[in-house]
Amino acid sequence: MLSAAASAAEPAEPLNVTRLPDAEKLLLTSAASDKTGEPQADPDQFSRAVSEAVRVQQQSMRAQCRSAPAANISVAVRWAWEAHCRYQRY
Repeated sequence: MLSAAASAAEPAEPLNVTRLPDAEKLLLTSAASDKTGEPQADPDQFSRAVSEAVRVQQQSMRAQCRSAPAANISVAVRWAWEAHCRYQRY
C-alpha cells in the first residue's frame, strides 16, 4: 500500500540553492576601505560600551527587585517576580 501511494505522488520539485555572499567579508572590506576621513571604530571602545550598558541594566534590575512583592498578590504575579528577580544564569 505504501508503494502505491509513493508511485501516485507527484514528482518532487527541483532543489534550488542560492549562494549568498559572505557578509563578514563584505563588512571587513568596507571597514578597511573607509575613506570618509572619519576615525575608525575602536573595538575596545565598543566592548567598553557594551559592558557599561550591561552594568547599567543589571543595576536597574537590582533596584527594581529590592522590594519583595506583597503577600496578597496573585500567584501569577508572584511567579513573574520570582522569574525576573531571582533567576540567575551562570
